[in-house]
Amino acid sequence: MTNSKGPQGAHRMTTTLSIIGFGAFGRFMASHLKDHFKVLAADHLPIDDNTSRGLGVEPVTIDQAARADIVVFAVPVQGLGEALRHAAPRLRPDAVVIDVCSVKIEPIDLMLRLLPASCRIIGLHPLFGPQSGRDGVAGLPVAFCPARADVSTSDRVRRFLEQALRLRVIDVSPDDHDRQMAYVQALTHFVSRAVGSLDLPRAPLATRAYERFLAMKADLQNDSLDLFLTIERHNPYAAQVRRELAASMAAWEHRIRPS
Repeated sequence: MTNSKGPQGAHRMTTTLSIIGFGAFGRFMASHLKDHFKVLAADHLPIDDNTSRGLGVEPVTIDQAARADIVVFAVPVQGLGEALRHAAPRLRPDAVVIDVCSVKIEPIDLMLRLLPASCRIIGLHPLFGPQSGRDGVAGLPVAFCPARADVSTSDRVRRFLEQALRLRVIDVSPDDHDRQMAYVQALTHFVSRAVGSLDLPRAPLATRAYERFLAMKADLQNDSLDLFLTIERHNPYAAQVRRELAASMAAWEHRIRPS
């Protein structure tokens, strides 16, 4: 994951990186990667020329994107299997394939099953997005799950994340990732959606606790339903955590009733 200098000393991009799935997070990634790679972007929807020019990326077909040196899938896990099947026969034998889904067990299993054995596979989960990273990504965490990659490739990807993007890389297994995210994401997003469905008024007597409820509601406004469904439906541990929450709420409701 490096660039080299040309004869006049100017940087010449030698590595192509494609982003398949050019939604909000795909565009956010492109803005941070365009200075390090020749970035190609593909989506099932047309990519606006003004958007691609503004981000310094080249819009291509999905077939063309699949032939890049590094292929990053930024699609919801609901559509990942189809995207992988389409890309698989077009991938370079030595391609590095990365997913950035919010869950890790299912997408890594899909990549291992559907992609050629020669491909090097790494699962990432950037624990931030366009909103939380709007002032820069330095110091923000990213989960790192090498699935089928040699040590050299894993080390190069890690160094790029740590040194070029200045991210805080956290090694974790896919299973441990999803167990933690059942609380860190599935629980918090579920509660936030429930709070967001309420017509919460601005109140002159608001406490800090109430203001945090309002902030939870505000945090949802830029999150897609696809992201929410990925977090809740495709994390195998999320349903149990939701059941624990429902049981706890029912117990407290029972406790506060007059005897």
